[in-house]
Amino acid sequence: MLPKYNQTLKPVPTFTIPLMVCSMKKILASLLLLGLCLPLVAQQKTTPQGIHFFKGSLKEAFAFAQKQNKPLFVEIYAIGCHHCENFKKTFDSNAAIGDFYDKNFVNYQLEVNSAEGMKFREKHNIYVVSTPLMTFWDKNENLLHIQTAGDEQNNQAYLLAMGRKALDPQQQSAAWKKLFQAGEQDPNFLIEYAYTCRMICDTVDNIAAMNRYVSLLTPERYNDAINFVLLQKVIMDDDNPLFLHLMQNLVVYQQKYGSEVVNSAAENIMMYSLFSSRSPRFSLEKFQQMRQNLRKIGIPEKSIQARLVWIESAVMFRTGHELEAAQLINSFCKGISDINKQDATYIESFVKNKTQNQEALALLDWIFKLKNK
Repeated sequence: MLPKYNQTLKPVPTFTIPLMVCSMKKILASLLLLGLCLPLVAQQKTTPQGIHFFKGSLKEAFAFAQKQNKPLFVEIYAIGCHHCENFKKTFDSNAAIGDFYDKNFVNYQLEVNSAEGMKFREKHNIYVVSTPLMTFWDKNENLLHIQTAGDEQNNQAYLLAMGRKALDPQQQSAAWKKLFQAGEQDPNFLIEYAYTCRMICDTVDNIAAMNRYVSLLTPERYNDAINFVLLQKVIMDDDNPLFLHLMQNLVVYQQKYGSEVVNSAAENIMMYSLFSSRSPRFSLEKFQQMRQNLRKIGIPEKSIQARLVWIESAVMFRTGHELEAAQLINSFCKGISDINKQDATYIESFVKNKTQNQEALALLDWIFKLKNK
């Protein structure tokens, strides 16, 4: 039985939650897959029993899928990933899996860091959090279904169920957005949907799904093991209540999970927020809070300055705090031992595109002149 954070919630009637869990232990095991590896070569098949993967380019595979009028299964693997090698053995040898996938899909293996792999991921905004990453596409290159898998899922029952799910318009991940928009509140669905949004770079719905999920919790459950895994692997927003609770009770979390792991989780979430498209709209108070939180987890002051200076100063310039912005840049640059011509040119362009305040420009003129050295 799936663990429920609110026993009054009704399970999704026609949706099988894609987390392969039936206990808290299995939820944790599944979520920990998010930190698998991004690091065996998917070699050519040596046996005819399993899946027959298309030999050629990905572009040719999609063209073949068009001719066959079939969707395309693309396994994104990584050289050096032992999980990928284990799946390769299954794909190459299991006749039932081979029959099903050959009948229903054109099949292709894509190395994550190959030129082809990087181009494809960039084109479709696919963020590979772990390998192997199982993706399914229609013949017109639209994503139907995406999910990670590890050794626990490397079995016939799971792989057949995954393929059937990818073929079912009601269960494939492409349909989850509508389910979320309709107000679905099953906690396990919200976890899986938020994680999927992270893989397809949909930060807006990742944040919304995690906020809805937290709204179903009671505060005493905030630092449960499963929620700490979500902080490590799913949450991308430092305004999420679970993150705020973490920072307000940092010592408690550090004692429970270890300082290094806790600090790393907190830092990652703050960096997701800082370098997101939301940061240009942050208030100055938000930057101050972020600075304080980075100090709390032991980030050196110079490193904090380097991370915040350009984004924070841009907000200051935009909101009429030109001199304060110049002072921030001035303070940061004084701590740099060697500003080269390229750096000076960039800084001058950055500043002069944002302000014509003469006092601010005069304060930074010593930097601008370095481009002529």
